[in-house]
Amino acid sequence: MTEEHRENWVKVIGVILAAFVGAFLAFYVVADLTFSRITSPAYHMKKMEKLMKKEQKRFERMEAKMGANPFEPKLAPMLVNLVKEPEEYKIIVDLEPLDNNENNVNVKLVDNIVTVSGEMEKKEHHREDIMSFSQSYYLDEKIEADKMTKERKGNRYIITIPFED
Repeated sequence: MTEEHRENWVKVIGVILAAFVGAFLAFYVVADLTFSRITSPAYHMKKMEKLMKKEQKRFERMEAKMGANPFEPKLAPMLVNLVKEPEEYKIIVDLEPLDNNENNVNVKLVDNIVTVSGEMEKKEHHREDIMSFSQSYYLDEKIEADKMTKERKGNRYIITIPFED
């Protein structure tokens, strides 16, 4: 072997050795950083905090859908309200959900029990919505059924039933 071949072999071996040492050092640095990151308590705390925030947001979305008690459904605004005044009962019906039409409301009075019911059907495109309700009230006083009045005021349908003292 000539001197020139020997120098070339030494250069090749030097390059291979330098590449091997460089690769080993790069692997060592990456492995050390990863290991120290994995074993760091701060890393795990940040990861846990992020997971807890995610679960908190998920819980808040679920709570907003179901209410504070998941076994108790959210109540819609009252459609029918009973108000007792000094000489009469007033039953106030919100007409907005009923297409603002008092013809969708039925009132029946039998033996001091007043029942307010109604139904509305709305068809839009490929969808049909049906709303039905019924609410009954027992009235304590001796009512004067023949003096019952019904009137509309804006979006409210007011049924007035006088009673005797």
